[in-house]
Amino acid sequence: MHDRPATRRTSVALAAAAIALVLGALVFVIGETVAAGAWTAPSYSYSADFVSDLGNPQCGPYDGRVVCSPSHTLMNTAFAVQGLLVGAASWLLGRVLRERSRVLVRGLGVATAAGFALIGVVHSSTATSADGTLWLHYLGATSAILGTNTLAVLLGRQWQRLRIPAAVGRAGVVLGGAGIVAAVTWLATFTLLPPGILERAAIYAFVLWQLLLGGFLLHVTQPVRLLFVRPSGASRR
Repeated sequence: MHDRPATRRTSVALAAAAIALVLGALVFVIGETVAAGAWTAPSYSYSADFVSDLGNPQCGPYDGRVVCSPSHTLMNTAFAVQGLLVGAASWLLGRVLRERSRVLVRGLGVATAAGFALIGVVHSSTATSADGTLWLHYLGATSAILGTNTLAVLLGRQWQRLRIPAAVGRAGVVLGGAGIVAAVTWLATFTLLPPGILERAAIYAFVLWQLLLGGFLLHVTQPVRLLFVRPSGASRR
């Protein structure tokens, strides 16, 4: 029989994806929390300031706000790690999907990883405003936010192939849809509503499902058991 090795490889891929999802979410949330806590002059505002402000290497007035993030390197590293791990998880999860869904999920994963990389490298700052590269930051933010939430919707619809409960799949569709709505609302009402709240709603919608999906996949695949327990039928010497 040749299906057992293939099944094991699939389980290993799902377990690796689960680890990447959980680790990426933790790195992002912890990085943001630490960077926000280091911002003291004035205190960082979760409602008025943007997440990307935490990665701005410059101090001073910017776009109507006073920006100064001592831990900008930490935040930019968190952006890059989150993007890399979400991209890797998307590629691994594509293994269990049919061809069209696999191409979409992996393509979105690559676009999302590139978006997070742009956020971490091209900052929203007076320097990028002056040299004309600020649009690259906006491109990265759009790709990262819309990409992750679209991934949540697409992967949520594939709950059977991902071996997760239907409720977790529905949560992905709902949270991803809510994240997209929050992002569009944020862009459409940029100066009318607290921008930090809407931006975070769009970002955290995916991060929440990222942890949910990763947690359930860890429960289903049991990576420690995969690592140490010998497959049944393996040859003995």
